Amino acid sequence: MGSPGGPSHFRVALVGVGSIGQALLARTDLPQGCAFTLIDGDTVEAGNLGRQVLCREQDLGRPKTEVVSDHLTSRRFLHHAVPRFLDPGNAIDLLSGHDLVVDACDDLHARYLVDRTCGVLGIPLISGAVHANEGQVVLLHAPAPSLKEVFSGRPSGEQDGCDMRRVPPELIAHVAEVMSSLLRAVINGDLPEAGVLHLIAADGAMHRFHTLERSSS
Repeated sequence: MGSPGGPSHFRVALVGVGSIGQALLARTDLPQGCAFTLIDGDTVEAGNLGRQVLCREQDLGRPKTEVVSDHLTSRRFLHHAVPRFLDPGNAIDLLSGHDLVVDACDDLHARYLVDRTCGVLGIPLISGAVHANEGQVVLLHAPAPSLKEVFSGRPSGEQDGCDMRRVPPELIAHVAEVMSSLLRAVINGDLPEAGVLHLIAADGAMHRFHTLERSSS
């Protein structure tokens, strides 16, 4: 599958266009030089309204990629919608050809799949997630550790999917803000934040932790 945009566009694959993905794309400081591939097989449900900022009642039953596509069209961003879930059988094909992958999934197993695929393809990855009252954002690329190295241990059942109704909306906005900042940094070729884990509280307070660099072997 070809990614959108020409040589002058920075090709970004966004995996997951739910609460975090929509909060990111709704930001007014979204870099104009991006061409997005939107990857998500989910449709809009009643429980999404109010938490997913681009969804309205009239969107119930529509693919989320279609709703987000309408938003990006109105802002004149180049983009391509892929109304499918990422899985081990299509991950390489869907993520190949991009300059950056942004992971906004609400499932830890899916996040690990995105991370492994980016490692194989050598594509930088911005991964953002929320759990209860804490947000996590990290930029990973070849010299930095993998997502599983940053979050070691076995995932719990609670992490297999996130009930976003329990997450403060302001926390989602703070996570999107940090992800947007890292997106601009990567586009500008500025990677000092690679491997730095940002832990974000609902009030916007943030702690930064330097993770260990991955060995070259």
